Formats: sequence, C-alpha cells, structure tokens
Amino acid sequence: MILPRDFQPPEKDGGREHDVRYEAESGLWWKYTKPNMAGYMVSWNDGQPWLHNALPLDYLQRMLRQNELFGDNVKLIGLWNPQAHDWSIITTQPHVEGRKATLEELEKAFIEAGFEMLPWRGLGYAESLSVRKDGFDVWDIHPANVLVTDTGLPLPFDVMITPVPSA
Repeated sequence: MILPRDFQPPEKDGGREHDVRYEAESGLWWKYTKPNMAGYMVSWNDGQPWLHNALPLDYLQRMLRQNELFGDNVKLIGLWNPQAHDWSIITTQPHVEGRKATLEELEKAFIEAGFEMLPWRGLGYAESLSVRKDGFDVWDIHPANVLVTDTGLPLPFDVMITPVPSA
C-alpha cells in the first residue's frame, strides 16, 4: 500500500488535518493527511477531554468509526511519500450533498437525529460542538466539517470520533 512518489498530489490545501483533491468522475474526495501527521484525536484525563495529535492507528480507527456511525464509505488507499520523510495517509471519501449550516442549526440537527449534546466546545475548531450516541463521542462539529440535508439530517465528513470513556 505504498504509493509511488509520482502519485497525483492534492489540488488544494484543506484545513489543519488534510489537503484534498476532488475527482468528479468518481464523486470521491481524495484526502491526504498533512505530512508526517495523522490528524487529531480527543482523549480523557481526570474526566476532562483534551485534544492532541493522533497516531496513524488512531486516525485509521477514526475513519472506521466514521463509516460505522454515519454510514460513510471512507477507504484507505495507501501511504504516500512524495519527498524523503514526508509521509501522508491517503484515503477516499464519497462526496456528500448538503448545505452549510450554522452551529445552532447543527446542534438542532444532531439533537433531532438522537444525539446527546456534550458540554465541551472548541475541541478541534473554535466553538465546535461535541455530541454522544451509541457508545461514541463526536468532536469538532462545525460548518466546515458537517453539512445538513434539506430535511435537516446532519452529514458529517470530517469529525473526530472516539469511544465513550469507561466509567
């Protein structure tokens, strides 16, 4: 799963975790983790969540949870090393159709979808929301990471998902 050095690079800078390219023919987003990074994750310390750099396995587990909890189809493509020591994890993810929503609209959408709002904000993007459902906590919910359908269903595509901490 080591991709060749001449593998197609990303077309545009993404956020803090990924750079991306969109392939209209397949309807897929190609996501490239920032070099030598594996995104972020949330862990717990004395009952308080904290954001930190993820390890590659944490990142891949997060993608599996995205598929499980939200019915997504994120796939691991491989590892890319375009320059010495600059590894990126490459995944694909289907494009989703929806509209950008405010934080208030996202909160309403998640509540209506059966999620419990958590009191912590800003783990990930400033003022981002966090929710809980089915044994998972979902972090970094904000307009750049979640769209909503015309019927108000939330469509997360770049959130952090962790298991609910043990009691």
